Amino acid sequence: MPELPDLEPEPEPQPEPVKPWVQAALSRKKIPMWAVPVLIFLPFWAIIFAGTLESPEHDSEIIALGREVYDDSGGCAGCHGAEGGGGVGPALSNGEVMATFSDWRDHVIWIVDGSPAQPGTPFGDKNEPSLGAANGMPSFGDDLSAREILAVTYYERVEISGAAEADLHDLEELFAAQDVLPNQFDIGQTFPSTLNGLLTSAGIGAG
Repeated sequence: MPELPDLEPEPEPQPEPVKPWVQAALSRKKIPMWAVPVLIFLPFWAIIFAGTLESPEHDSEIIALGREVYDDSGGCAGCHGAEGGGGVGPALSNGEVMATFSDWRDHVIWIVDGSPAQPGTPFGDKNEPSLGAANGMPSFGDDLSAREILAVTYYERVEISGAAEADLHDLEELFAAQDVLPNQFDIGQTFPSTLNGLLTSAGIGAG
């Protein structure tokens, strides 16, 4: 019987190269077993923690409108500063508004009429000399509605100057009494008695 030739063993197939992303996954650090429960419950803790946070407060209507008038449509911030610290116009912050106009009605009338025409005419509780109509406070009776003037008065006193909201309850209620308010306050024809009459018509106690 003829002798069979020696057969060379077939070479073993080379393993396919490991894909880069597979290699990265294999070499990545594994999460420790002790951390798994922590990660599972983390979303629940986040929900519970979020529930303990207070919801952001929204401005009341009178504050929102007053802020808009002060910052934008009335241009008050341009003279008195964004925070009421003063600039071209006097400072309104840190109680300055109440020191000048202890009664909010006088504050309203000041915004309606602006500075007296004659320079040096005393105004406010301090009887300070005004700069006159040309260089002082402009009148806004023709430019702002009655509600806008009430709102910016409230905003300047509460948010800028630090008055207590409880002290301005009548002003806030008058702002809400739209059925008795005129569209605008007349320049030179708006007095404390005018505002008191509106309060009475709205059934709001004077204060």
